[in-house]
Amino acid sequence: MKHTGLAVIESNWLRKQNISVRGLFDLVANIACENPNAYHYEMANSEAGLKEAIPRIGAYPECRYLCLAMHGDFDGLQTLSGQRLSRTELRNLLSQIKDTDRSKLRGLHLGSCLFASERLAAFLFEREIGVHWIAGYSKEVDWLDSSAMDLLFLNELLNHNDMTEIQRIEGTASRLLDIAAGLVRDLGFGIFVRKRRTGGIKNLLTSAYLEEE
Repeated sequence: MKHTGLAVIESNWLRKQNISVRGLFDLVANIACENPNAYHYEMANSEAGLKEAIPRIGAYPECRYLCLAMHGDFDGLQTLSGQRLSRTELRNLLSQIKDTDRSKLRGLHLGSCLFASERLAAFLFEREIGVHWIAGYSKEVDWLDSSAMDLLFLNELLNHNDMTEIQRIEGTASRLLDIAAGLVRDLGFGIFVRKRRTGGIKNLLTSAYLEEE
């Protein structure tokens, strides 16, 4: 069966409402593969649950892109119960995945407020963590607005199947700058990669922010 390569780990957003990103990923999978089940989905609502699920799911051979959908702030990812996964813990989990022989993980999408900053990307990329890119939000974002951004990003990412991973993410970034630069800027959305020769990192969506200066 054709697979999108996407794997989603979601934490509950609200105690009394059944809000979920699952419908969004059903749509993305249906567009890309004509099958709404062509991605992996699980929930984790505690620190222990996240620490178990991330390295296990990230090591699945069909998982190329890991999407973490939950609350966040400058210091980490956060479950509804208030338990936290810090940037150091996340980096350690990604390192575990990289050391798994069968892992094909190439991208990390952080569907949370505030956490996906340039500072975080620089910290994660200080080590070899296997992924080629890190995407997400550096601002506090509305759930519906960020869902629109996620849909544009993921749909475009899956449209570039005949390219290398770097070409694919660069093509995705270029397309987002063409069609949604304002939304990128308003939500603080970034796609971070390592600089190939000089070291350090770069945000492939930087030009969206230059337009407001």
